[in-house]
Amino acid sequence: MGGNLKAQYGPWVMIAGAAQGIGRAWAERLGQEGLDLVLIDREADQLKETCRELEEQLGVTCHPVVADLGRADCLSTIISAVANREIGLLVYNAAMADVGPFFKAETNLDVELTRAQVNMLSPLTLIYHYARPMLARKRGGIVLMSSGSGLQGAPFYAHYAATKAYSIVLAESLWYEFKPYNVHVLACIAGMTLSPAIIEAVERGEGKHSVYQTPAEVADEGLAALGKDPSHLCGMPNRDGQGHLNSLPREQAVAAVAQHAIRNFLNDETPEQYLEEIAKAGEDS
Repeated sequence: MGGNLKAQYGPWVMIAGAAQGIGRAWAERLGQEGLDLVLIDREADQLKETCRELEEQLGVTCHPVVADLGRADCLSTIISAVANREIGLLVYNAAMADVGPFFKAETNLDVELTRAQVNMLSPLTLIYHYARPMLARKRGGIVLMSSGSGLQGAPFYAHYAATKAYSIVLAESLWYEFKPYNVHVLACIAGMTLSPAIIEAVERGEGKHSVYQTPAEVADEGLAALGKDPSHLCGMPNRDGQGHLNSLPREQAVAAVAQHAIRNFLNDETPEQYLEEIAKAGEDS
């Protein structure tokens, strides 16, 4: 398989959000095929260590790029660091996720705008810069990591889920548009995956009613689907569960997703919206 992957997606793969979790699993999987790696993350020390380990284990070249994908000016940093390396495959894995009510005490509009930047605008920016040369070469690929929460309304994941719906629609649309140019596009839709954040949640006793995949399993399924499908929902239990949701009236499906969040991550309690800012405004007036 390695030769075919190199011919279609080489010589360099760019992975955004690559220091750990699913992003690192993609790096390991593609490195096993002999593709050189440009890895982007904001965690400089962890990224450097990941690159060192991958080079030692796989014998590939790994170029670390420290960049904050929550900043609108991240593209200039990435372009400068990538220089003249030819990017044949873009995997966008970085994401800001959370669970809880839409209005939270610990977040504000600035946090949500940063979430929009990381989850929607930065992948759009990278696609806009790196996909056009792929089309001109008539080879390449793009993978947008997404989430099953983006397949319907997802109470208590609301804005995160909305950004993941954006990724699915963008990838599926470009799958069709870029197909005549031999550029493969995939929305790789992960379910509950044992990323570092989820592992921490499980260790706290959360997420007991979920079935999990490993990051390596997600990357394996995604690579197998790339070049074939516009989107792929990873994990048979997730596909079965989504099939059940799809069979329900929409309001019942949305309610079921809400109950999953409540049972797994919200201590079996429906959280209240944080309204203190309104109360303060009333006191000030």
